[in-house]
Amino acid sequence: MHQRQLAGWHLPLLQSIACLVAATLSTTAVAFDIDVPGAKARFELQRQIVADKLQRALLPAMRNHDIDMWIVLDRENNSDPLHAEIGGGFSGVRAAFVFFDNGSDTVEKIYVGSHSQPANSVIEQVYDEKTYYGYSADGLTPHLRKIVVERNPQTIGVNTSKTLPEADGLTVGLRNFLIDTIGSEYQRRIVSAELLVRDFRLNRTPLETAAYTQLLEWSAAWMRTALSNAVIKPGDTTAEDIAWWLEDQALALGMTSMATTRIVRSGEALPVHDPDIAVQPGDIINIDGGLHYLGFAVDIKRTAYVLRRGETSLPEGLLAAWRDAQRMGGLYASKMKPGAIGHEIWAAINADAAEQGYKAVGPDTGGTGEESLRPEIGVYGHSVGNVPHDIGTRVAADLPFAYGDRVRFPLQVNEWVSIELHVNSPIQEWDNRTWYARFEETAQMTPDGIRWMIDNQRDVFLIEPNSD
Repeated sequence: MHQRQLAGWHLPLLQSIACLVAATLSTTAVAFDIDVPGAKARFELQRQIVADKLQRALLPAMRNHDIDMWIVLDRENNSDPLHAEIGGGFSGVRAAFVFFDNGSDTVEKIYVGSHSQPANSVIEQVYDEKTYYGYSADGLTPHLRKIVVERNPQTIGVNTSKTLPEADGLTVGLRNFLIDTIGSEYQRRIVSAELLVRDFRLNRTPLETAAYTQLLEWSAAWMRTALSNAVIKPGDTTAEDIAWWLEDQALALGMTSMATTRIVRSGEALPVHDPDIAVQPGDIINIDGGLHYLGFAVDIKRTAYVLRRGETSLPEGLLAAWRDAQRMGGLYASKMKPGAIGHEIWAAINADAAEQGYKAVGPDTGGTGEESLRPEIGVYGHSVGNVPHDIGTRVAADLPFAYGDRVRFPLQVNEWVSIELHVNSPIQEWDNRTWYARFEETAQMTPDGIRWMIDNQRDVFLIEPNSD
């Protein structure tokens, strides 16, 4: 290709890149600034959290489920879902995280891997026994066999589960490897560690809770800024613009995020992140999700209304619907007691709501712009923490194909929960088309019920119309 042809070929590409950069700059002009620790401070904090968690939460979980030894196997490029929570590191060829209840007041922690770990790592600083076998002919096999035979556990927990993806990290290949390594006698002692994994994760420590509370506060502030005139110019800004602004701010802070921005217009939920639909006066905007940091993930919702010219507050019909959603959130919270079963909580909320005239519906019902004279409620709360939909109790219908055993789990003290619902209320100003009013806030279970972890959104945020 001649130089002139090459330049001509590059020109459209360069023009496209320039347009893309300009568009990106237009959505990131407003910065969101919070004081987030740097890399070293984050590393130290995460190491403290993991070490404290292994010390406080693991032994009770093992004993509650009669598991003498817990073996977690993983390898490079295919880590177990709990890899970071139990020490992390580079697994290399194959790695074994072994935890043994030797009858003392602490769990014996043993690590075997192909590669040595950094001196400041959790593995080096917290584990009792470390072995690095390099690229040896026999690899992990003789070391793992010796650990098991010398300790002679009566039950060996491994990460397999029909219900919990977080507890189902043992691959077919590594399971076969484990059986070949420990032999048939110990194979018969293998049991699922799914409930151990559940309880280990749900028993939140004070260090975890402090870090997660901070992340919740950051996420709420991040969403509040996004749902303001600092970011939104009615008539120009789209839901996609808001979504990219959120992602850009997360990346600038050294975090990741998951957030869905949705516009509701006269009762109709518009297509998610449509690049061609600009925010208009009278729209309701909702953001669902949160920031991800230190192995934690937030899942909350925040809502704003775009004022029409001459309006100074939320229209009466929308305000009444918002208050209904808040009130039903309070009803939901009142049912959350330690030991309560997920699907039974769901049924109790719906029974009380029915007495108040509400019809129970599913999580995917609402935002269709339909007319209705009867309000509806959809309840679908869940555990939250390391992932948006975490390993604990699900407050939903008893549908095994959808939720597995999670709807049959009891709530546990220290567990973090997302109290999530929506109310479809007929809005007079919309000719009785309904508003899909959504509520999602985070709480921690205590012996007496829930404790909200940060302030809930009490009022709908208001966005001013353009002055021009």
